[in-house]
Amino acid sequence: MDFERALKFPMDDPDWIKKVVIGAVLSIIPIVSFISIGYVMELLKNIIDSKEELPEWSGFGGKFVKGLVAAIISFIYMLIPMIIMAIFGFSSAMTMASGSDAAIAGGIVGFGITMLIVLLIMLVIGFIIPMAYANYVAYGEFGAAFRFSEIFEKIKANFSDYIVLYLIVIVTSVIVGFIASIIPILGFIIALFLSFYLYLAYAYILGNIYIE
Repeated sequence: MDFERALKFPMDDPDWIKKVVIGAVLSIIPIVSFISIGYVMELLKNIIDSKEELPEWSGFGGKFVKGLVAAIISFIYMLIPMIIMAIFGFSSAMTMASGSDAAIAGGIVGFGITMLIVLLIMLVIGFIIPMAYANYVAYGEFGAAFRFSEIFEKIKANFSDYIVLYLIVIVTSVIVGFIASIIPILGFIIALFLSFYLYLAYAYILGNIYIE
């Protein structure tokens, strides 16, 4: 995988600045942000179909539906850690509510262990979700996002590049978050546009991993 090519890919489009600006602005508006997610899903579909081009900003209704479906897929995958956190968080709270020092200390330790387990589960599930998105857009079917044998087979077929993509997503997300936090206002604006640009690069990489 040519990761350098992936990072430059969006700039191949003569209107890339306009397209990134539209996507970035829409991404911060509640509900409307699904359109922005749908745009990325359409790009992912283009790459899987060997069409290396950014989609046009048209058909907003279709983009909204694709983005909403992607959000639902992510929510369903993340239900497991959410349920675990709720159950054990409630249990720890009940333990601490008993009032004794030992119970409070035990509750705090139990809650900390639970958070660690939940974090690890979220990292594992987060590793799977991108390929679930790819399978969904490739087939155009919601259920394709949960065909686990196909998804795991795709991940295994190009495991090294998929891990690199996951690490790139984590590292760049931290960097973008850092930029947004250290520079008042301007940092947020830079992070906003940079984030959407990176989503396009991620989609390019993921699409190529899927078809390889």
